[in-house]
Order: sequence, then structure tokens, then C-alpha cells
Amino acid sequence: YNEYKSYLRMSTDECGFGDYNVTVVNNFTIPARDGIQLAARIYIPDKLSSGKFSATFDFFNTIEDKTELVTTKPRHNANRKTYPTIVECVPYYKDEFTATRDYSRHNWFCSHGFVCLRLEMRGSGASEGLYFGEYLPQEQKDLEDVMRFIQSQKWSNSKIGMYGKSWGGFNSLQMAFHQNSSSLLSDRLLTTAVSLYSTDDRYNHDIHYQNGVVVGSEMLPWSAQMFVWNARPPPPRYFKTFKAWESEWLHRLNNASQSWLAGWLEHQHEDDIFWKHGSIKEDYGKIDIPFLIIGGLEDGYKTSQYRMSKKLNNRCKFLFGSWGHQWPDESIFGPRLYFLKLCKEWFTSHLANDDELVNTTNVWPRVQMFVRDSFRARDLKKFDAPGKMIKYNHVENANKRAVLEEMEDMLISNEKFGVYYFDKNRIRKDPPSNKKEKVLLKSHVYQGYSPGSYASFERDTDLAYDQRLALDSSLTYYSSELKEDLYMVGDSTLFAGVHSTTWERIYIHVKVCDVFPDGGATLVSRCIYHLSKDRKYFKVPDDSTPSNVQHPYSRIYPLKMSLASHCFKPGHRVALSIAPSAFPYMWPSCSKDEVYFLPGNSYFVFEKILSSYAEKNIVKHPSPKPLLKIPKEIFSSGKSEIRENVKDGIYITEWYNDGGSYCLSEHGVKTHETSRLLYETDTDVTYGKVQVSNMLKMSFDKFTHSDSSTPHYDVEIHTNQIMSGGYDTYDLDETLDIKLGGEPFWSKKWACKIPRYDL
Repeated sequence: YNEYKSYLRMSTDECGFGDYNVTVVNNFTIPARDGIQLAARIYIPDKLSSGKFSATFDFFNTIEDKTELVTTKPRHNANRKTYPTIVECVPYYKDEFTATRDYSRHNWFCSHGFVCLRLEMRGSGASEGLYFGEYLPQEQKDLEDVMRFIQSQKWSNSKIGMYGKSWGGFNSLQMAFHQNSSSLLSDRLLTTAVSLYSTDDRYNHDIHYQNGVVVGSEMLPWSAQMFVWNARPPPPRYFKTFKAWESEWLHRLNNASQSWLAGWLEHQHEDDIFWKHGSIKEDYGKIDIPFLIIGGLEDGYKTSQYRMSKKLNNRCKFLFGSWGHQWPDESIFGPRLYFLKLCKEWFTSHLANDDELVNTTNVWPRVQMFVRDSFRARDLKKFDAPGKMIKYNHVENANKRAVLEEMEDMLISNEKFGVYYFDKNRIRKDPPSNKKEKVLLKSHVYQGYSPGSYASFERDTDLAYDQRLALDSSLTYYSSELKEDLYMVGDSTLFAGVHSTTWERIYIHVKVCDVFPDGGATLVSRCIYHLSKDRKYFKVPDDSTPSNVQHPYSRIYPLKMSLASHCFKPGHRVALSIAPSAFPYMWPSCSKDEVYFLPGNSYFVFEKILSSYAEKNIVKHPSPKPLLKIPKEIFSSGKSEIRENVKDGIYITEWYNDGGSYCLSEHGVKTHETSRLLYETDTDVTYGKVQVSNMLKMSFDKFTHSDSSTPHYDVEIHTNQIMSGGYDTYDLDETLDIKLGGEPFWSKKWACKIPRYDL
């Protein structure tokens, strides 16, 4: 059942709209190869007559209420017959959650001569079928079917680009990868893509695990978010009867409503095909099309994207701002730039008709990097981060060095790297005088204080605030006060000397911070590692391990830190901390093994640039124009809060987020969503417990039938998840409760214990 609707909106030059009229088909379906109907919204440029439109989409019989989005400019190239297409595919409900951003962005692209297709993944929103997790092969097959459909249309010039952040950024990389794999996809259909906040490594650098460790503050909350979203009903406006709508919703709930958390925890190893399938690091050479890849310094995927800038083909370009997991033209962390115009230039350079194709992006710098000056995290909510956008040229990657002696020889003569050695609670540029020292690492709850969010949506609860309490509770080494600017930009690695007699389960958390003269500290870079899993280590030269012992007692691990792009100012100090715990960010090891840091056998290496280089390579970007706003009635504004409580040695941190209540009249839906997160542990971090309770209310007032027995569609969804456990297991308890019209409609509970197979 398809609905046609076009929007009449006042469009002004201040929004930067192009020369084309825009017609929007709010919902139509495309058949997948197995017969499942995939729902999409399509934005069509130029003025289309009824005959032309119905001939193009032959499954439309009549067109009613035909109006166009009229621009103040004349139509461009009235004889043009074909257009390139931009596809965005996510499971986030086009008729509610992404409606605001889709309205602002896809209309804009379309006015510049692109067909935009916002596809809903199968099993989500108005699409039929079921889906059971992230980035499964079925997702890529469905996208291939949709792209074949696009290329078969008379309006298509056969050139297709993808666009999206997070999920939409991930699947564009995966489509480019798998279209070169005959075992999954048979056609090469994708021409280019703009990918924001995405990863090349779904195991080591994603929201579930990092370097073998469960990301405690992210895995369960992300699972909880999708748990409640996947329980949403399809939009009732696309069903002819209440029974048909109810039947489709129950089909999803009965077959695909369990959270994904247990599945993630059952796949605990890097070499599992579960993670490899969506990881382009398996063969970077399979990405042979141009990508514009965008990362944010307050977003967790920045490190993966910086690594891709050293691996992907030379037609790819990379841009890093101070942003969180937000659009670059809306981020409150800055710099706000004209992101839509940037994308338009990229897509025009790669998707235009052959007789109009002029590539202006080949002269862009390979990497544009925003370098932040010293700042306090709390100030990011008040004004843009201080700093500058620069053109950035890569240096030889220090992390590739396999032999310690070669690394040391290189550092002595290479001014493109900085190095700090550890000696007497200080980090210094000279080698240590004592290589025999061992320092016991002890866990403490405050080592994980104020970790911030991996995928920061720039709420109050997402920021990593002043780190001085975490530094005071960890083994921390400080530099002397800096005499001049220190630009730490790019990769960095702690070569960490570590001693243990068992190596059964050793977790390490490392942080680099910028310490202000008054003691305040800002997080610059970090990493977490499961050392017992990591085979990439060196034996300490003077280790006295008996020859019949398989693994040495003392090892040196190259621990690769997250991307840094930071200028430490004069009078500040560099702090580097090492800790065996960082709950909730790092799930507790629950191990009683004694672990020692060997400062005399450790050093920290980082890429750096000179002040003169930064000043000579500044890049300017135009500020964004206002975004076209969808009509929205706001009933209550959102808020976020952090509360802390300590009682009888138990530490509980509560994060509360209220998304506010609003109504999108265009789509006939009113929404209110809240989330409450509780993180619990004890002083010595001997256990961890995370609880997430989500609530989602949706009221629908647009549907295509008049069933007197069902006067309204008021939906209320409650989810509750608890993840706990000790040394041997992860323990899960989950519930899903749904009300319809205020009455119980559907409910289910799940519980399981998953062994920790990480020894």
C-alpha cells in the first residue's frame, strides 16, 4: 500500500537551495529478491508531469494533491532527463526519528539535482520482513536490489552514491567492500559515498569491544537503544486495517524482538566471522571507489577513520573536526561548516552525467584535521573548541615498527615524532636511569571517573569532564611545564612494560591528558587493552623467565592510543596514566592477578607537528546556511543529568536523558523518549553492574482507515536490561513490556549466563 504526498514549503535563498523543484513521495515499496517489500521515501528533482511521473513509477495509478516545493530560482536545464541518486539506508524510522534531519538534508540535495532515496531496512519502519542485527549479509543484498531498481529507472543516470553517519556510514563502506566480493554481491553498483563516524574494524574499534575488552559504558546502552527502537510498530498510516497493522507488528515482536546483547557477548574473539564480515580492514584493497570520510575528535570512531586515511585508495579524502557523533553543521563543539555544500561538491564531482562531470575534489588535501588548543571539557557546551583546521600530511607510521631497537634508533633522529620516557613519577625526554623498577597496579573506582561517551551526541552526560580525580587515583606520570606549544597530532603508542606471573586476564587502561596550571585535566587520548589476548608483545631483554615457561613473565606491549589532535599550551603539563580498571568504560576483569608496570622498560611515542607547519597550512571553510526546518510542535524540552551515590562501599552513577516530547504533524506522530542508566561497582572494582531502563511513547493520529473499535494508536514501550557478573560469566536479565491504548499488549522476559571465553 503506497502513499503519495508532496510538500509545499517556503524555501528561501538563505537555506542555500538549488535550482530544482522538489517532489517528495513519502512512501513507496521496492521488492527485494525474496519478495519482501522495502519501504523508501524518494525526493525527485525538477517539475514532473503526471504522465512522466506515472510512466517512471508504473506502480502508481493516480496522483493526488500534486504540489511541488517551489524555489525562488528558475528551473535548471528543463531538458535534462536523468539524475544521479543518493541513497541513505538506516533502521531508524523515517516517519519519526530521522524525519527532521531527512527533511533538512534530502530536500536540499534534491534541489541541487540529485534524486534522494531514504531506504528503511527490512524489519524496520514501514518495510516488511525481519532483521536480527547489525550489518548482516541480508542488508547488503537488499541494498544491491534497491540499487538495481534505481538503475532500471528512466530518470537514473546509473550513478549511485551513499550517504550517512554511523550506521549509514558503516554500510556504505561495507557495500563498497562487498561489491568486489563475488560470494555476496554480483554487481558493482556503488560509485562513491560520504561516510561519517564509521569504522574499519568492528571488533577492536566499535561500540561493543575495544582491543578484546567489553566497553561497559557503551555495549549495553547501545543494545538498550536498539532494543526499544526495534519494538516500535510500523507506521499505521500505511495499513488499510487495524488488524493488518497489528498483525505485522506482532510478527516482528514474536520473531525478532530480543535484544542483540547476548549475541555480541557470545562472540568474544577478533577472528570470528561475526565481526570480520563488516570489517573492511580484512582487505583495504577492495575499497576501490572514492570516499569522503568524516570524523570527530569527540567521537570514538576517529581512530579507525584516521587509520583508513593511511590505508584506502588515493581518491579518498578525510576531514576531522571537533565534533561528537553529530552533523558537522549542527555540532555545538565546532567548527560548524557548510557540510551540505561540501557533500554537494563531492557528489557532483563523482556522480554527474558524463558530459557534465568535472572533478573539483581531486585537489582537496588528503586529510584536513582540526587541531584543538588546550580547552576545558565543560566549555565545549558554551562555545566552539579553540583551534584551527589544517591540511595534514602523514608521517611514517611509528606503530608499524616491529623491532624495539629499530624504533629507538629511528626516534633519536626523527623530529616528526616525540618520545617520553618514564622515570621517578615523571615523563621526560631522556632515557630512565633505573630499568629495574616495578610498580604494582591497583584498581580503584575513581580510575574510571567521568569517562564520557564513545559515540557522543553532545549531551551533558556525554562529555569527559575534569580528569584530575581519575589521574590522582591511577599511576600517573607528569611532564615538566611546557615552554612552548606542543602539537600532538596523529598516532601515538605506549610501549608498556608489564609484569605478571600468570597472564590469565590482564586489562589495562591508558590515558593522555592536558593538565592546566591549576590542576584541571582534559582528556586527549586513551585506550583499553586485554593484554592476555594480545600476541603482539616483546620479551623484556633482562627477563629471568625459566626457559621451560611458554610465556615470559615480563613483556612490552605496543598499546596504540586513540587519535590525538591537540596543542598543549605553554605552562601546561602532559599527563600519562596507567590503570588496571576504568569502570564503566572498561568492563572489570574481576581478576586477582597482580600486575606491575615497568617504567624503565616503557616509553610513549607520538606523532607531532611544528607550530610553523600548523600556521602555514590553515584551511578555511564557509559557515553553514540555516537548515530547512520541518514543522514540529514541542511539548517539553529534553534534559540530561548525572547523579552519583556512595553507600557502604558501593558506588552508583546514574545517567538520565530525557529527549523531550514533540509532534511531527506531517507524519501524524507524537513522541516522548527517556533513558536511565545505572553503573554500579565497589571501591576495588571487583565486579560490574549496568542497568538501562528505556521508555518510548508514540501516539499516532494519521492512518488510512476508520475503525471505530480502535479510535487511537497510543503505544508505550518499556525495556529494562541488567548486565552483571564476575570472573566466569556475563549475566543478563532483560524485559520488554508494551501497552496499546493504555492496556497491556505484549510482554516477554529473557535471562542467560554467558561464559567469559577470553582467557
